[in-house]
This record gives sequence, C-alpha cells and structure tokens, in this order.
Amino acid sequence: MMPSPPETEQECDSNDPVDILSDRDLARYIAKARQHRESDTIENNTLLLTSRYITKFYTTLSHVKDVEVAILQAHALGIRAPELKRVIKAKDGTYECIMTRIQGVTLESCWPDLSLFTTIRLAIQLRTIVQRMRRITRPTAGSLGTGICRSFWLEEFYGVPSHASAAVVGQIVNFWCGFQSYGRERRKTLAEHRESCEMVEQDARGQELVFTHHDLAPRNIIVESGTSKLWLVDWDESGFYPRYFEYAGMRNLEYPPEWGWYGEWRWKIFCWIVAKFCSYDKQAEMLRDIRQKAGRFPGGRRFNIKAGVTSSERPVDD
Repeated sequence: MMPSPPETEQECDSNDPVDILSDRDLARYIAKARQHRESDTIENNTLLLTSRYITKFYTTLSHVKDVEVAILQAHALGIRAPELKRVIKAKDGTYECIMTRIQGVTLESCWPDLSLFTTIRLAIQLRTIVQRMRRITRPTAGSLGTGICRSFWLEEFYGVPSHASAAVVGQIVNFWCGFQSYGRERRKTLAEHRESCEMVEQDARGQELVFTHHDLAPRNIIVESGTSKLWLVDWDESGFYPRYFEYAGMRNLEYPPEWGWYGEWRWKIFCWIVAKFCSYDKQAEMLRDIRQKAGRFPGGRRFNIKAGVTSSERPVDD
C-alpha cells in the first residue's frame, strides 16, 4: 500500500518517501499530496512535499532540462541553489521535479524586520553572486539547455527564436520600443520597418548576453537559517540575456503593503547596490513598456517579420 502524505515534518531521513519510493509510487504520492496539502503550496505549481524536499511541476521535459542545466551551472560557480533530486513523469503527462528544501525564510517574508545594516550586507552578498554569473557569457540568447527564450519581458505570439543572437534580441527590443499600433505597422514601408528596429532612443543592439537568473524577486531569495547566507531558487526563466534584464526584473516588483515606505526605500537601495551603484531605471521602464505592448498586441510584429526584418520562433501565416 502506498503511504499517505505525512501529517508532520518529522520524518526520519531513511523513511523519506522521495528516497524510498519507486517513480510510479512517488508520482501517486505527490498527486495525493497535492490534493490534501493545499495549505503547503508555496506557489501555484510548487508544493512542500516533506521536511527535506519540495516538488514543482512542469508541462514539458525541455523546461525541466533547462532548469537542471541552469542549477548545475550555478553550482559550478559556487552559487547556493537547490539540488534537483528526482524527475518524475506524472499520469497527466506533466513532470514533477523534486528538489531539496532550503532551511530558511524568503527575503520577502523577513524584509520588514531587516535593519538598514543587514539590508546592505545582504545586498553586497547578492552582488557578489550576480557578478559571478556575469562572468559566463554566450553569443546567443535563451535558456542554457535548449536555447528557448523564456524571458517574461519578451512574451509575444510569434516569439523570440531559440538561440537568437544579441543583434536579433536587440532588434526585437527596439521594435517594441517604437511600436504604436497594428494599423501603423501595416502601412510601413520596408525602409520604415528596418528603421523601427535600429533608430530608437534605447539602442539595444550588441548588448552582451550574460548568465541571468531573470527573476531575482525577494520571494526567490532565501536567507538560510543560522548563517544568513543567500540561496537562489526558481531558475525557471534563467538564461543568457542582456545584463539589464536582471536588474530591471528586480525593479519590476509590486511591493507588499506590509513593507511600508521604509521597506520600499530599502529595496531600491538593495537593487542599486546589487547593480553596482547603477539604477537601470530607464531600462526597467523600457522593458515594462515593452511587456505591456506585447501583452496588448501579441501579434504586433507580424508585418515586421513578413518584411524580413526581425525573425521569430513561430512562422507567420500568409
């Protein structure tokens, strides 16, 4: 008989279901746990499974592989990140990734109680981590494994092509900076299409592509109990992107009401230190504008792609 999900978090290491169950039984165990332990759900697809492990489901195996490669790269750089223990295919075709649970609290939950001194100390620690990541570069964008662009800044119907060059990413960024309407795009000449990807205030072409976590929100930064060392979790959207993507992501935060004005001010100081005393406010505003436009007009690049100026992951139908 398959054991029921534990009522407490006091399981002995030798009896942890993750360590002793077969793939089939563990998949059933997780399914049952998801039904009965909704209160332990950390996010929509992440579940606190046992005292030692969490599980997170993904819809594609390629996404799982990308996360695995990113975590291995982080470990190689000496960055504290969860260990991917097992990957189980669920009955519905999704994949459960069982990872080690980090003993600590998220930066988001402890933020209101942090002093300015501790804020600065943690910011310097994260800056060191980010600078290690910046040493790893690649000529093409996207995830570390498949090269798929998983950036939430560039979500649109046609998609950024896998393994896109820095120039291609820059052209797409520039396009969205200048986008106005479908009607305007339909009337553009070839020369105007080209100009829209090259002549904008924020020229994004030629930006160096660096190893980027991409979602350094305080909920994804854990302060380890007893040591105050930082761990980075949720590597789902990591990959190689222009360096300002990381810092703009940190500034793209809806402040929890319990933070108050002082907490908001300290987060701005925190980001400024992590970014080596650069604000990146202009880039953050630019990417927020791009995300809004791409969400409202997901097929906005149709005519630009048909003109052969920018490329896409999804083909354009005639």
